Amino acid sequence: MGKNPLKMSYIVGYGDKFPRHVHHRGASIPHNKRRYSCTGGWKWKDSSKPNPNNVTGAMVGGPDRFDHFHDSRNNYSYTEPTLAGNAGLVAALVSLTVTDANYGIDKNSIFEAVPPLYPQSPPPPPPWRP
Repeated sequence: MGKNPLKMSYIVGYGDKFPRHVHHRGASIPHNKRRYSCTGGWKWKDSSKPNPNNVTGAMVGGPDRFDHFHDSRNNYSYTEPTLAGNAGLVAALVSLTVTDANYGIDKNSIFEAVPPLYPQSPPPPPPWRP
């Protein structure tokens, strides 16, 4: 959110310095009431102009391990807002804003209903007895 060597927020629309070339179809294609095919949108993907639309609140991939950030649509590993990348941000923000008085949500158990990614391991066998 700006506490980095570039003093840049990686959340679109937050602060004065944030990514302007987000790799996102809705952000890079002008809103002119025309439909464009998948290949019809490529002329904006390759444009060096800032996006005509902001995906405000989306967090982009961010810098590399040396704190370098290339604000270019073609560098999607830096500028693409992904569901996986934003899920942690959303969960953190929910935990900061939710209290027991709000909607009855317990921030300690909010994700208990999410099924496990992998099947559970079977229990260990009983100890061996000769």
